[in-house]
Amino acid sequence: MISATFIFKQKTSDEEFQTLDSSIESFVENHSEYLGKDQWSDQEKGTMAVVYYFQTQKGLDALKTFSDHKKAKSHYSKWYEGYQVIIAEITNCYGDGNLDHVTNRFKKD
Repeated sequence: MISATFIFKQKTSDEEFQTLDSSIESFVENHSEYLGKDQWSDQEKGTMAVVYYFQTQKGLDALKTFSDHKKAKSHYSKWYEGYQVIIAEITNCYGDGNLDHVTNRFKKD
């Protein structure tokens, strides 16, 4: 399982951003490798994060080459003060079983 965490500080939004964001979200959520996502915000820092989970690197590669994603990335400075992307391979996960989460499908206890 692969996770891609997008951390960003948004400075503005416009119609172009909303259109691209919706297109990218739809593309990801309808991709056969997509497993789910988490979203977080840090009010103190003014940052937000979206974590996408994919079965394999193939899902992430599809997102990276998606035309609307490439277009949004090339214009990111219009909408973001900054961003950071963290790609990770999930090798294990565990919990008490009482929290419904996409990674519950990937247990190696």
